[in-house]
Amino acid sequence: MARPKVCISFDYENDKYSRNAIRLWNNNKYIDFDIIDKTPSEIDTYDISRIKAGLTTKISESNILLVISGDYINAPHRNRNEIGCINWQNWECRKALELNKKIILVKLKSSSLIPEELLGEKREDVVGLELDKVNNAISNLMVH
Repeated sequence: MARPKVCISFDYENDKYSRNAIRLWNNNKYIDFDIIDKTPSEIDTYDISRIKAGLTTKISESNILLVISGDYINAPHRNRNEIGCINWQNWECRKALELNKKIILVKLKSSSLIPEELLGEKREDVVGLELDKVNNAISNLMVH
């Protein structure tokens, strides 16, 4: 089986450190997945439709959306009406569901919230950003 491709969903302003930790995993010989990473700020535009197109491409290229749930997972974005969801992370979750992607929710703390778009949806939940836990979640998803 081909290596799963994992797209990371995270709050650019508040959870960059977690995304950077995950990017370092690419150097670990014990991972069996590839990381696809793109965030609206890195797409280098403020045009909502272009951001959506860029994110849709990255989510489409992946097998799994890995959602980092930090303190602001459901915080309203100033452009939420144009985005069509409360924020970009929730939009990415909705898009992943539309595209039938598998989802891993990494709660940075046990008290971290579930994104509104994932309430009642099938996913693998992990508490704590640990490679072993994420690897196990990926294995579970790829078997089912």
